[in-house]
Amino acid sequence: MAGGWVAATVRAKAMARRRIGAGAARRIALAPGLADALGLLSGTAYADASVPNTSLPTAEWLVSAAELWQLRVLSGWLPRSAVGLARALGARYERANIETHARGMEEPGSTRQYYELGSLALSWPRIAMTTSPQALRAALAASPWGDPGGSTMEVLHDALTLRWLRMMAAEAAPAIEWVTGAATLIVAKQLLVATTGPSAGLVRAAAPLVGTDWVGASSMSALRAAIPVAGRWVLEGIDSPSDLWRAETGLGARVESDGFRLLRHGTPGVEPFLGAVAVLAADGWRVRVALGDAALGAGPGEVLNVLA
Repeated sequence: MAGGWVAATVRAKAMARRRIGAGAARRIALAPGLADALGLLSGTAYADASVPNTSLPTAEWLVSAAELWQLRVLSGWLPRSAVGLARALGARYERANIETHARGMEEPGSTRQYYELGSLALSWPRIAMTTSPQALRAALAASPWGDPGGSTMEVLHDALTLRWLRMMAAEAAPAIEWVTGAATLIVAKQLLVATTGPSAGLVRAAAPLVGTDWVGASSMSALRAAIPVAGRWVLEGIDSPSDLWRAETGLGARVESDGFRLLRHGTPGVEPFLGAVAVLAADGWRVRVALGDAALGAGPGEVLNVLA
């Protein structure tokens, strides 16, 4: 297997070296305003976002689009046997397109920006043609995404995210603690923050990743004890639902640190490739956070401090 991975691994490691990194992200956050922060992206992988007068939401979207472009380039070097992995990684952006499409139906006239998925698309061309929430749900049910159980934004977001995480678990074994950690955060929010509690559909969607023992938990400590070990780590040190943002940031930091470890894997294959994708994804997130801090004019905030 390793022979077919050599070119992909070499290019993935080279692309990972183009990341901005924590130091540059802090300099962006320390910029006196968004315009100055965007100027610091010139000459980087995120140069498309450096155009003057770019709004913060557009800049954030362009940073994510740059991440996707890097993934598309790297996926072009993968062996045929890794098509499932490439599409699982790209499904994150198809999920975002689906949510944008659904939001446009709820808010006619709203701005829609869709990611160009290319060969990473699962079912987006067919889903993009739908013109009603009912048609969207039917198209999803007939696709690898499956029936989300509803068409409201809240239902769609959690259902699609859990389905994406299950795709990742099936295609990228080294990522299992990332995806179970992410699934744990979803059920924690639904169980301890949302006023209605988790729906039966959400429980079913989360079960392959975190089981169902958590459903009766009424506190953070009880939830932590009920979650399988592979996902429990994300709640360590989190005592209140109001601190779940720390868990979310900790997840991002864990993905990056594990990514660097995987990058050092000596044999070409899934591990170093996935490590590069993880490091680049964490870098993009850090840049988006830094741009938001610069726009506020308050310097690096708590999230960036945790990530650094």
